[in-house]
Amino acid sequence: MSIELHIERLVIDEAALGGERAGSVRTALEAELARLLAQPGAVAALRSLGAAAALPPVTLPSAGHPHERLGPRIATAVQHVLGVPPAARVAGKER
Repeated sequence: MSIELHIERLVIDEAALGGERAGSVRTALEAELARLLAQPGAVAALRSLGAAAALPPVTLPSAGHPHERLGPRIATAVQHVLGVPPAARVAGKER
């Protein structure tokens, strides 16, 4: 199955970048979304959502540590608003 997701506009306050370059945030966001949307349960969640012209704004999850990258945090927020379940725990580790 092929998943196509277009983010036409993403507004990030410069302070939230924390010194990261916009291009680095974009690359990390794309990579993390690809990983999250390839997980079990993602396809079923997206099928139930169907086509969506817009999604509501979401709050970013808090950073786990001061140097946590912004791209993966944005990807987690997108995962949540799409209704894709978080990764299951595997061998006692959370993914």
